[in-house]
Amino acid sequence: MLKALAIGIGIAYPLLIYAGLSYFEPRTVALALGFGVLVRVASIARGREGVQLSRLLLAPATVAVVLVVTAVLNEGRVFLYVPALINLALLVSFGHTLRRGPSMVETFARLQVDDLSEDESAYAVAVTRIWCVFFFANGAVALFLAVQATVGVWAFYTGFLSYVLMGTLFAVEFLYRTWRFRRYTGGPLNPLLERVFPPRGGDGEDVTRA
Repeated sequence: MLKALAIGIGIAYPLLIYAGLSYFEPRTVALALGFGVLVRVASIARGREGVQLSRLLLAPATVAVVLVVTAVLNEGRVFLYVPALINLALLVSFGHTLRRGPSMVETFARLQVDDLSEDESAYAVAVTRIWCVFFFANGAVALFLAVQATVGVWAFYTGFLSYVLMGTLFAVEFLYRTWRFRRYTGGPLNPLLERVFPPRGGDGEDVTRA
């Protein structure tokens, strides 16, 4: 329940800011969103510790700093920098794993499977790099809009269009990964995926299913 609430607040952040600043002063909005950050931290911290926890807490910690600054200054424009800062935090977090290893994508993959091949590990590194490029570009656009655009235009991009771009990248990568490795993890799409991308036989050819 806490996790679903925290994710919902995070996704709706731009729209909440747009609506909140239309009716309340920035300090009030900051205090209200502070509750959402606490919920997010609680949902992330549950069952995790060490390095993994520190990586996942980077984004909410960034938002918390912005909320404190906004509450102190009572300046609503500060809210608009959150998406850019979150993309920066994600860029740093993903990029750091490229130097130290394992890559962030491999870390997520091993939450579902343990026996990743060397080819899959190398692929995870490549995908982590792609996400780093996305976070850089997306953060740059969000920063430009925070500085130059109206709150409405900023909210449209950060609250809708950026999610469409992110979802498209995720979907394309997921389909390509499934086609390339033919690994099925028991998800609800498995029957469809196995029909579209049949498991390969020993000779590398697709196995035709009746």
